[in-house]
Amino acid sequence: MARTKEPYPAIPLPEAYENIDYRIIMDDLIDAAAALEVYKMKIHDSKVNPSWYMPNLQRKEALKSSMMEGTRATLDEVLINQANPDKNDQDLNEVDNYCHAFTLGYKMLTRGDFDDDFFFDIHKALLSGKVRKSASEIGKYRSTQNYVVRGTGNVIYTPPAAENVPALMKNLIDFMNAPDKSLRPLVQIAVIHAQFETVHPFLDGNGRVGRILIPLFLFAKGELASPNFFLSEALEKDKLRYYKYLMDIRTKGNWNEWICFFLQAVTKQCRKYSRMFDRINGLYQRDREGICRIVRSSDYAIHLIDGMFQCPVFDTSLMQELTDIPSATLNRYLKQLVERGILFTDEKKRNKLYFYFELLDLLEG
Repeated sequence: MARTKEPYPAIPLPEAYENIDYRIIMDDLIDAAAALEVYKMKIHDSKVNPSWYMPNLQRKEALKSSMMEGTRATLDEVLINQANPDKNDQDLNEVDNYCHAFTLGYKMLTRGDFDDDFFFDIHKALLSGKVRKSASEIGKYRSTQNYVVRGTGNVIYTPPAAENVPALMKNLIDFMNAPDKSLRPLVQIAVIHAQFETVHPFLDGNGRVGRILIPLFLFAKGELASPNFFLSEALEKDKLRYYKYLMDIRTKGNWNEWICFFLQAVTKQCRKYSRMFDRINGLYQRDREGICRIVRSSDYAIHLIDGMFQCPVFDTSLMQELTDIPSATLNRYLKQLVERGILFTDEKKRNKLYFYFELLDLLEG
């Protein structure tokens, strides 16, 4: 592999984005901000407690972000792995690590601001159990040069020299804790994500850490009540343009096209999530009524439907843990739900799994 390109001389913030022109980005900003407000309203008004199914969206986010780095898995496989973990499947372990890293970042931000340890701990969680680089480089900024390689192995981007990374990350962290108030929050996170990917402070995992930042920053700055907006699905669908516009910042200083692209992705994903919420609410109301007719105890019925929304793929032990329904009673209810076509099963005699396919279809769609 030819590695002839010199390290990129990254420009600190705010100097890096001095050519942002609101006249160019304003229409896309208005659309994105409005779509995000509608999405937040859908969550607030939902008949379904978002905490029951937000973890499934988080797993989908983890999958889509990991897929951008070469992970091969499906959402069904990710959710099956939740019920029956396979510690030997590296792709599924990468998705699990992403979820753990995201949750860790969220907990850290409830206790303080962004700092180096925030990035180090997320990086450790992301790469735990599947070291691709030297173990000495995990959970700390890189000490050697790295390269962004695509396609046939050609180097398409050489990040800043390792000795410049600490200062560039300090500059970025200072900006994250006290962002430029002349920029709207959605523009701020577009800038932050691009700058993090430009610095590329770790040997591995930079793309995933950078995408984890998107909901966590919006949560930290009060734009989200919880970090429940995930953008990797939209970026993964349009990843060629995603990579192109990031490169255009570095080669042409073209921040406006990148920010317009980012805002358009926010709009698309918010609108998709809003439609999904409407369908999920309809499914919840319909099947709650159906299960209440099957299950005599109304408390058990509600616990069961809530458990199914938390884990649309489960075994009896997982559902019992979620609902506290006695084992014999739960088995009887599950058999009835399979007979009514609400649930499906893999028919195994041992470690039988149950699938709530209608919810899976909505989450996947």
